[in-house]
Amino acid sequence: MNRDNLLKMAVHIMSVPQSKFDMSRYRRNYVDDYHECESVGCVIGHCTILDKENDLPRGGISGVALFGVWSERFTGLKALSPEWNWCFSMKWKRVDNTPIGASKRIMILLMYGLPKDWKEQMLGISPLSYDNSVSATQMNSNKLLLNQYNK
Repeated sequence: MNRDNLLKMAVHIMSVPQSKFDMSRYRRNYVDDYHECESVGCVIGHCTILDKENDLPRGGISGVALFGVWSERFTGLKALSPEWNWCFSMKWKRVDNTPIGASKRIMILLMYGLPKDWKEQMLGISPLSYDNSVSATQMNSNKLLLNQYNK
């Protein structure tokens, strides 16, 4: 697990407006080489801009972006593993389709590990182990953590 990159993702995704966030799609456009600022996307789709090497792998005849492959390289989490699903699964769209919730799930993984009932939370069977609202204190706390990692 690449803790530094996951922390960067948790902090960055909090700045994405709800209107530009959707856990059911990586990004509106899978072919372009750049990240569209007005594009709707999930955590992975929005966070490719954090990759200094801009190494978004391509595949198929049309050269579509392979976001799952990129996410494995950037986060160190195997695509579709329990940890990856806790952070990035499209199933969150039905339970908590918010950038704040996505950020908190990443932070929980970093601070406490994978919750025992992660799948039940993701499917809406168990209550969330976090409040999906955000306070200014929480946002500032996450930004301070990121600043410490960047030093």
